[in-house]
Amino acid sequence: MRTLPRTHTLLALALAAALTGCANTPRAVPKPFVPERMSAEDRQAAYAEVVTLIQTRYIDASHNGVAWSAVAERYRQKVLDAPDDRRFWEELNRLVGELKDAHSRVLSPLDIKATREQRGNHGLEMRPRDGRWLLTQVAGSSQAALQGLRPGLQVLQVDGQPVQQWWAEQAEKVRGSSTERSQQVLINGKLNGGEVGSERRLQLRRSDGSEFEITLRQDALQAPAVRSHLLPDGTGYLRFMAFGGALRTDLDHALRRLAPAKGLVLDLRGNPGGDLKLTTELLGWFLPPGEVGKVVTRDNKRLTALLGLLDITPDLQVKAQAQRLQQPLAVLIDERSASAAELMAAALQAKGRARVFGATSCGCLLGVRGQGEALRGGGRLVFSEIELLVDGQPRIEGVGVVPHEAVWNDPGEMLLGRDAVLAAARQWLKQTLEAPPAGA
Repeated sequence: MRTLPRTHTLLALALAAALTGCANTPRAVPKPFVPERMSAEDRQAAYAEVVTLIQTRYIDASHNGVAWSAVAERYRQKVLDAPDDRRFWEELNRLVGELKDAHSRVLSPLDIKATREQRGNHGLEMRPRDGRWLLTQVAGSSQAALQGLRPGLQVLQVDGQPVQQWWAEQAEKVRGSSTERSQQVLINGKLNGGEVGSERRLQLRRSDGSEFEITLRQDALQAPAVRSHLLPDGTGYLRFMAFGGALRTDLDHALRRLAPAKGLVLDLRGNPGGDLKLTTELLGWFLPPGEVGKVVTRDNKRLTALLGLLDITPDLQVKAQAQRLQQPLAVLIDERSASAAELMAAALQAKGRARVFGATSCGCLLGVRGQGEALRGGGRLVFSEIELLVDGQPRIEGVGVVPHEAVWNDPGEMLLGRDAVLAAARQWLKQTLEAPPAGA
């Protein structure tokens, strides 16, 4: 979760950007980013920076029970002797993964600076269920959905490799994370990743036992969107794929549009979190002003900037909104609901403001400072410096938010386009709205 403010953009740059946006010339496709080759001294410096920053500033002085100095030394030669720069950054990231913290990670220069045309995501999620690997999510705007893939299909092979073997190999390659659920998110990142133009072959099985193969070509990364509907029965539905500041205006518009709804569904499934400020603003649409929890820092020290002159320690203070929605509220979560999504669900649950449906969330509720720390060679270390505790809730990091009603989508029902989690939430809203007033 990004929790702390970025540096303000210079007025001159903002003006230049505005003038550029007014021009009628078509936007030029940016040139692909090509990272510079690192020297041995660069590698040594980046490794030392990561080790020191984690040693001195990580949220938990005990490093989650990890003997950090010993682990860092164990990784030292593996990191420094990596056969190429890509493997160097991967091994450095695996070192940080020993903390078992979904938020703390090392980004390579390519991770940071790749253009949209260099990135892609097939929009798929699969998970093991009773010895089978099933598609549990297919992004509606993806090429996969366009070619007929739907949640509930059984995955048999990935690029010609039996799915069990492929999954086990990826589990060995990815870094450590907060929970098994967040580890599965990283494995799905391997399923979805790949250079734009690369291909992924999947062998799948339908519910009737018939099998088929499909090839997906990696497309450029699509921006997250806000999806809202006012359903015929008066239910308002809102789903957004990240707590990104750029979505603030769209979210504000959607919430105002849904104000007349009789009941509301807030769908946070698959939402990985994001900006803390936006989270507390959104909570203000559903809760009265006030604190919903507390922020914990290492040794209870305040976080500062500008040589200690500026206190930038965040808080969990919900701000009043011009309009507060007070209809019955259902919140949907799953294993990929993380960080800010978990904070929002937990706060609404603890305050008795919403009933939560779905599966236990990621268990990934720590916070990082801005964009992290720049490393020699162009990489970046993002690491947790705060923990967020919600009043009335047990610790969420490493555990997750437990729904009031655990609901799992049956594969056969998913193939028919039926969503059991949403159906359960809508049924609860219907019963709540039809119930006689208390004391009647």
